[in-house]
Amino acid sequence: MLQVEVGCPWVRSLKEKRALMLPLLERWRRGYSLSVARVAGLDAHGWERLAVVAVDADRDRLGGVMAQAEAAVREAGLDVVMARLDIEPWDPLESTTP
Repeated sequence: MLQVEVGCPWVRSLKEKRALMLPLLERWRRGYSLSVARVAGLDAHGWERLAVVAVDADRDRLGGVMAQAEAAVREAGLDVVMARLDIEPWDPLESTTP
């Protein structure tokens, strides 16, 4: 999971912030097949915190996708105030079928 706090101190209204955020969220969902949630700062003009989640069997590929997702914030003209990436190792379930 990638948690990223996005800063946009120049924004003067929630409508203006939404116009910046929605194209970024759509790009993540469509371009990278990520699940995205707006988790904090929804009523604030100058910032917002997003949680981005993906699943992949290849840890390195997953890390690369998340790095691209973080870079997309900057490409959208927004500031990355804070970001934290948590990629936990996953142990697959053992099959019980013969």
